[in-house]
Amino acid sequence: MLRAVYYPHTAIHDENFLKHALLYWDEVQFISPWQGFNALPRYSSETARALAKFLKPHVPTKAEKEKAHDEIMKLIRYDLPSWLKIERNSSDDDYDTYQMFRGKLLPETWQELKTRGAVQFRSHGGLDDYASHTYLGLTLMAILARSCAGTLKHTITDREHAYGSFLRLFESLSAAQGETSEGPADDLFKNWLEVMAGGHPEGKDTERERLVAITLEVIDAESLPIDDLIRLRTDKTKLASLLRRNYAEAIEKYVSQLSAPGLSETDANSLRTDFREKMVEDLERLYQDLKPIAKKIVLSKEVAVAFAAPIVGPAIIASGVGVLLGGALALGALGKLKVDYASGREAAFLKHPMAFLYAAKGVRFY
Repeated sequence: MLRAVYYPHTAIHDENFLKHALLYWDEVQFISPWQGFNALPRYSSETARALAKFLKPHVPTKAEKEKAHDEIMKLIRYDLPSWLKIERNSSDDDYDTYQMFRGKLLPETWQELKTRGAVQFRSHGGLDDYASHTYLGLTLMAILARSCAGTLKHTITDREHAYGSFLRLFESLSAAQGETSEGPADDLFKNWLEVMAGGHPEGKDTERERLVAITLEVIDAESLPIDDLIRLRTDKTKLASLLRRNYAEAIEKYVSQLSAPGLSETDANSLRTDFREKMVEDLERLYQDLKPIAKKIVLSKEVAVAFAAPIVGPAIIASGVGVLLGGALALGALGKLKVDYASGREAAFLKHPMAFLYAAKGVRFY
């Protein structure tokens, strides 16, 4: 089973990312401060119950918090850059704040961070939180996610660009500051990068997310309601399983190429463009394969019989055969029509990776 731990937030805010999670992962865990935390308040209770089959809360264990504590202590073994600290008299306008639930980390972790000016305790709305500079908060949650994921789960995030921007900014500002109170700024950045390496999105997971996003754009994800994707994922038929496998295999083929060591960003962009073009072509070929099937059905003799039944039926009734035979004439014709149509459509679907998403578009004649 493919399991992933989502971070940095307690709930997935980006609906397209939620669609990505539904399509690809068997189970996505979000780091919850306590059992029963409502991470899906914007959805109806019925939709939230359906999503709960795939989105599972994970309350960090003491062992996971201890592991995160050790990593965070490595992170702050050098004095933090002044621009990452929160001064006692600072106003909200002086820094971008990130709120974190107190229960996600150990009390001693918060105390160490507080002592170094990295976080401030805040109580509001009946909740006890800690606030930090946004970039530091994102980093702490990435470390916690890695601790919760262990070696068997993946870590996924919808803030990839924020993490990348932070590391670039940290590198440039640290270099500009020169020496710190405890060592060269270059060592400070290398230490931060070393600790972040495990929590930063893995290459394959990041590329997988990008490719799934491309397929959602190709199929016009905005027109795919969450409820339709839930219906797609809860379809337990053999066909649904085969379509999902074909879809995943098409993505993994490119994930392998995109995660190859030494691949330049230029080559990576070319591969992503190639993937997009192939998915567009695949969807178009699917349309072309389905049209003849629909046309054949429309022009079939069974349809003609079904349409004729209301006319022929009264004549049969008048001759004494009875009303049931007249109805059976239409039902029999349409029954064979349904079997032939389903068979042809299934054969076409199995040839196209994009058929998995197309199946979520709802009832269409082709």
